[in-house]
Amino acid sequence: MNFASAGIWGSLATWQDSKGTRWVLSPFWGPKHSQFKVPVENGPVKKGGVMAFKVVENNGKIELAPAWMSRDLDQGEPPVIANGVVFTYASGEATAQAYPDVGLQDSSARRIPASTKATLYALDAQTGKELWSSGDDIKSWLHFGELSVANGRVYIGTWDGILYCYGIKK
Repeated sequence: MNFASAGIWGSLATWQDSKGTRWVLSPFWGPKHSQFKVPVENGPVKKGGVMAFKVVENNGKIELAPAWMSRDLDQGEPPVIANGVVFTYASGEATAQAYPDVGLQDSSARRIPASTKATLYALDAQTGKELWSSGDDIKSWLHFGELSVANGRVYIGTWDGILYCYGIKK
């Protein structure tokens, strides 16, 4: 199943809704493949996002049926699910690893200045519609980080060593 031109990135997440439907979510980098069809798209995706699939049975076989695709995320990263809300983030990291002038000689000296800032997103788990974002609150980017959820809070740490904490509505 090819849904992203650049490919799946990071870990999968799963949850079961109140009707018993099992969902699988996958982050990806790059644009959606031009031939991939998804029932709900939350805007054009250029840099990456999150895809949601429903686990369905079709003629005795288990399949992943595309359900929704998030808005564009500046490098889509692995989501977590809490209280029917998908939390994910755009890392803001410059992820190019090949350059016209030096080829594959990637370095942190080149990538760090090109990185921007992370943004945390809360998405409706059934549709992928954006419910909320951290906007410009977060001042740095995130490299190979993960979100954590505990005690009604979602946490995100950034490259500059700051840990951000946001409350989750119940």
